[in-house]
Amino acid sequence: MSKIKSIYDMLNPNVKTEIQASARKYDGARLLKYTLMSKSVWSELSIRDINELMSYGNISSTTMSPYSFLYGDNIINR
Repeated sequence: MSKIKSIYDMLNPNVKTEIQASARKYDGARLLKYTLMSKSVWSELSIRDINELMSYGNISSTTMSPYSFLYGDNIINR
């Protein structure tokens, strides 16, 4: 039986590295990391969670498509 992956487990390696580095510096990033670890579906995230993911994960909003916001395209691996 396979374990259900969290959003944190599914993050692209570059984004995950940025989140890990930010979590060492900022309490907000650490809280975001735990939030991502507790969710398994992208739609469970709030707009604030996605905003913080973009900030702490060093993701530029200009490179994101509407599908990135709605479904996590280019942010998580399915």
